[in-house]
Amino acid sequence: MSGTSHTSAAAEFDSRPRGLADAANVLVLEDRRASARNHRCPGVATDGPLLLVAFTGADVRRLERRPGTGRERYVVDATPQGVAAEADADRLAVESASAPSNLTEVGVALDKLLDRAGDADGRLDCCLPSLTALLQYVDRQRGYRFCNAVANRLASADAFAHYHLTTGAHEGMTVDTFASLMDAVVRVDDDGARVVRRR
Repeated sequence: MSGTSHTSAAAEFDSRPRGLADAANVLVLEDRRASARNHRCPGVATDGPLLLVAFTGADVRRLERRPGTGRERYVVDATPQGVAAEADADRLAVESASAPSNLTEVGVALDKLLDRAGDADGRLDCCLPSLTALLQYVDRQRGYRFCNAVANRLASADAFAHYHLTTGAHEGMTVDTFASLMDAVVRVDDDGARVVRRR
C-alpha cells in the first residue's frame, strides 16, 4: 500500500471518494467526534442488501440511520446483550453468536446470512462498524485472522465491505495490520472523507 493521499468528494452516505471505484475491502478510520455524530460509510450503495456484523448495541441502532430503508437487511448479532434479537423481526434477518469473542460462531452466522442474501438483487454491502469494539475482546492477531477470513468469504460473494476503526484508539501497528488486508484506507473526519492509502 502506498501512503499517497487523494482528493475526494464529501463523505456522505452513498458517496464514493475517488480511488474506491474498484475497491472491495476498505478500512475506514473515523475521527471519534465525527463518528459519534454521523457514522459514515463511503462507497455504500442503497439499493442492494446490507449485512451488518454487530459487536455493540450502537452498531445495531445505526441501521435506523441508514438510507434505503426498503433494502434487505441482515445482522450478525455478536453483541454481549443480543440487541438485534430485540429488533423488528419483520425488517431484519438475524443470526446470533454467543459473544463477541466467539469468532467461530460469528463466522458461521455470517456464512448463513451470506447464503440467504445470495438471491437478493443488487450488490451486497457488508459493514463491520466497530473493529475497535471487537479488539476489546480479542487480540490484534485474532482480529486480523478473523478479518482476513471475512474478506475472503465476502470476495467469493462479490460484496463490498468496509471495516471501521476509531482513530486515536489504536497504535500505528494495529492500524497497519488491518490496513494490510484492504484495497484502500479512507480517513473520515469533520472535513469529509479522503482515500489515504491504495493497494
